Amino acid sequence: MIYSTLMRRRTGNLFVSFLTITFLCLTSTSVNAQMFSIDTAEQTQSRPAMFRTTAGVGLSFASFTFQGDDSYESDLEFNNNLISINFSTPGLDLFTTFGGGISGMENTSYLNVGARISNHFLLQRSENFLLTIPIQLSSDLTQVTSSVSDQDFRQSTLVAGTGLSSLARFTERLSLQVKATPNYGFSFAQGSLFGGSVFRMDGRAMLTIDRIFGRNALSVGYDFDYKSYNIDTDMSRDDYKFTSHTIVLGFTF
Repeated sequence: MIYSTLMRRRTGNLFVSFLTITFLCLTSTSVNAQMFSIDTAEQTQSRPAMFRTTAGVGLSFASFTFQGDDSYESDLEFNNNLISINFSTPGLDLFTTFGGGISGMENTSYLNVGARISNHFLLQRSENFLLTIPIQLSSDLTQVTSSVSDQDFRQSTLVAGTGLSSLARFTERLSLQVKATPNYGFSFAQGSLFGGSVFRMDGRAMLTIDRIFGRNALSVGYDFDYKSYNIDTDMSRDDYKFTSHTIVLGFTF
């Protein structure tokens, strides 16, 4: 039901954001090829997981908390499980997280869809360790609706950030990636050019075991996501903070 509701809404701002990301992704020059020169099939299989394609699903433990005017009573707050699906290639991540009756939510529904482009700048490299500065640009749409009132939350964001990312290879088959990236940018409601600002902090710790399924790998990890919205509305009724802790299972190839 939440998907049909979303399709009836005006999503022009989200499309603009996705077009911006797609354009930047197509025109940017990745440094991944500079860091790892891949020529043969055997070398391709030894490429670190962060520079390969991964499809994953996850279970999120998430909260959505109102932080606006105390006189405003929100029906959108929740503390529930969500389901996430993501698809990552070198430099581009596509992701969606959703929740409703299927995930045990009773009075609210949640949907987030988005994309992220990134590039890595090398700080330190050795045979079994890599340290980089990731530069990333993200856009997403979040919608939260209530079944007990007409309240809803619909915000699109466009944020940029940088931080640190590291990759440690313990054996030929076992590696660990850790990344933390603070982001800041704009948030706007459907049909408006500017609504306010948003701070986002995302992090990841991913353990990859190579050659589990033939030449492919299994990834198991943890994703952290925090967003704080500061929107210019009456009684700050769109000022929320979102926090999620996600256990991810991925297939890397």
